[in-house]
Amino acid sequence: MNNVTSLHRVVFCVLIILGMAQGLLMSGPVKAADRKPLVLLVSIDGFRADYLERGITPNLKRLALSGTHADRLTPVFPSITFPNHYALVTGMYPDHNGIVNNTMADPQIPNQVFTLSSRAAVENPAWWQEGTPIWETVVREGKIASTLFWPGTEAKIHGVQPNDWLTYDHMMSSTERAKKLLSWLDREDSKRADFATLYFSEVDSKGHAFGPDSAEVNAAMAEVDRSMGVLLEGLEVLNLKNSTTLVIVSDHGMMEVPGRQTLDITWALKPFGSASLNWSGPIAGIDVSDQEEKPLLKQLAQQDHLQCWSKNEFPQRFHFGHHRRIPSVLCLANPGWSVESKNHGYKSVGQHGFDNLIDEMQGLFIVTGPGIKVQNIRQANSIDIYNLLAHLIQVQALPNDGSDELFDLLRRH
Repeated sequence: MNNVTSLHRVVFCVLIILGMAQGLLMSGPVKAADRKPLVLLVSIDGFRADYLERGITPNLKRLALSGTHADRLTPVFPSITFPNHYALVTGMYPDHNGIVNNTMADPQIPNQVFTLSSRAAVENPAWWQEGTPIWETVVREGKIASTLFWPGTEAKIHGVQPNDWLTYDHMMSSTERAKKLLSWLDREDSKRADFATLYFSEVDSKGHAFGPDSAEVNAAMAEVDRSMGVLLEGLEVLNLKNSTTLVIVSDHGMMEVPGRQTLDITWALKPFGSASLNWSGPIAGIDVSDQEEKPLLKQLAQQDHLQCWSKNEFPQRFHFGHHRRIPSVLCLANPGWSVESKNHGYKSVGQHGFDNLIDEMQGLFIVTGPGIKVQNIRQANSIDIYNLLAHLIQVQALPNDGSDELFDLLRRH
């Protein structure tokens, strides 16, 4: 090979490399506008609506100002964690999707009581199958769902689970949760989620332990806000910021219950051998025989700060009281009071589960992203969020109890 030929080949290779480089420069990295859209549902458990105005969550406040923010998000009744999280992703009231409390018994599921700490129950599809969560529809329609903790994701509901999910780990910090989700999103579009969830628990935990006005709750809020900052920074690094719609909610608020304002109703139950206190707290549930139900209700009518009903006569505005998993008698404590006994009850300063319309039970609602109006609205209802999610993800919404009212926050093109 002579030197001229060698020189020609070198020049040719250089031209090829330069041509490739020019092509890369012209095409550049994948533009945000070209990225597959992502809908990310974030839940901050126990984040009361007015917490946002405390001035210690700058990332959340900035997101609220960049999109649609509601002054209050009204939860479904009961204003409890599992019922509200499942209503958010099914669009169905607890009476219809079957997740009526954090603790449940079901005659059709013998020898098992549903509790948050029971791994066997949480993973049993039989408890969840009366609703169809949005991630099931996403997967069935050939899209991808990544869920970093959400009630129901640990069970194969109708044989389907999200593409990515984890067994719940309460000790996993908020920042670790954000980083884990980002690791799932760090994929090419064909393998990356169309819909994802992220769940933060510490604001609720501190609210129960120390009360809603405590320094501990403020510290938890600040930590979650920092974790949101990690999430936002990660989305930007992954070039997903401008193609992501964030739907940020909480499941309920929080209210202080002074220790002196607890109600022990065992005195009313003692004369009735069949009576069993199955739920306690702001919403109490008592199972009792048909013959003893009316006498028990007459007895309970003497208890101050408490109203009780036969489940089928529970006020209609709550959309609650007909499912077989609901005890036969329901009692609702006045705001700031709680039903407890020696063997039952939350031994905590802050509580939720009260009437879902009172101010202290209202939650957080922020939606921001492409095509979302910048506005403040007075109120949103959590039962309507499912239809909004389905529209944003572009999957078929199944029959549900919600409305299309939240579609008003979408820009009209």
